[in-house]
Amino acid sequence: MESTKMASLRTWLDGLHERPLDIQDDTDLIQSGAVTSLQFVQMVIEIERLHGQKLDPGVINIESMRTLKAIDTAVFQAA
Repeated sequence: MESTKMASLRTWLDGLHERPLDIQDDTDLIQSGAVTSLQFVQMVIEIERLHGQKLDPGVINIESMRTLKAIDTAVFQAA
């Protein structure tokens, strides 16, 4: 079952687009166009808001933020 934080992040990502996207846990958020480079920064801020604290700078990299599964593993499950 998906965590509330992941569901909220998925809703936030859908809100970036006029039509809802079919974003799977392993969808590459950058290559698929779900997130632009500017939106990537906004996404990190949203992840921090959902997480309730600033992220360790070492966590904020392309690999740990590339897919929803990677974000969940690197941020929400690591807490």
